[in-house]
Amino acid sequence: MRSFNMGRFGGSDDPWFRVGNVDVNTTIFVVGLGVLSIFVWAIEGPSHPLFREMWFDPSLVADGHVWRLVTWPIPNDPDIWTIILFAVFFMLGSQLEASMGRRLFTTFLVVLLVIPPVVATLFHLVTGGDGIVLGLRFLELGVLVGFALRIPNARFWPGIPAWAIAGGIVVLDLLQYVGVRNQGMSIMFLLTTVAVAMLAIRAMGFAEEADWLPKIPLPASFGGEPKRSSRSTSKRKRRGRGNLTVAPAAPSAPRRPLSRLEEAEIDAILDQVSAQGMASLTPEQRKRLEEHSKRLRRRD
Repeated sequence: MRSFNMGRFGGSDDPWFRVGNVDVNTTIFVVGLGVLSIFVWAIEGPSHPLFREMWFDPSLVADGHVWRLVTWPIPNDPDIWTIILFAVFFMLGSQLEASMGRRLFTTFLVVLLVIPPVVATLFHLVTGGDGIVLGLRFLELGVLVGFALRIPNARFWPGIPAWAIAGGIVVLDLLQYVGVRNQGMSIMFLLTTVAVAMLAIRAMGFAEEADWLPKIPLPASFGGEPKRSSRSTSKRKRRGRGNLTVAPAAPSAPRRPLSRLEEAEIDAILDQVSAQGMASLTPEQRKRLEEHSKRLRRRD
């Protein structure tokens, strides 16, 4: 099993935009909003009018405040636990974004952002359960669960695997909410976030080891397998069949096995990814790793 080293984070070969020398990818953008929010909290004073307009409250969403379905992670209080929360989201999000790519990771976050509050609103309409949710906590939990499914055997200090860290935190949160006895909305939000994170990361094709999870078919633009239309292809074949003579298929060339030097090169690249993350690879190393992945898929 490979160890997981909190090495280099935050770098991106494909940022959304650049601020000075900083490449702003999705992870940095989300953490940046959180950092900005703690300054807004201090400037607003005790009433916090802007924060009250952003946090999730299912009764207010039912009354038409639909923007709360997407603004709830922005309000964050300035304390040491919030800073730790930002740091964990930054580290795990950077690794997951480097692995999934900017577009698919952003889609993953949007799914985590929207579906839990929608389910919680329906829960409120059916049961009358109420409560408020705000801050980056649940979004960070979804990223942790997604990371644990993506790299389940990654090791955190002092050697605890990622799946154990994620499972332990989910259980602790659940026990805390059950013990309070009036946190039905928080329990619903927690369970929905975990379920959505697991199903989404599996559906996007980044949790192949978790074959015990159902794989929901997705459009190709969201990470699903592209669908090929056989009808148009068959029509083109029928139209051209009368004028063309089918040539015998050329024998496929045998696949060349990797040499010892190439195997050593691939092993070195994989060790570098394990130690420093995908962002540490050079464009040439990325190309070599992609070619190796394609070769393995063709062999399967």
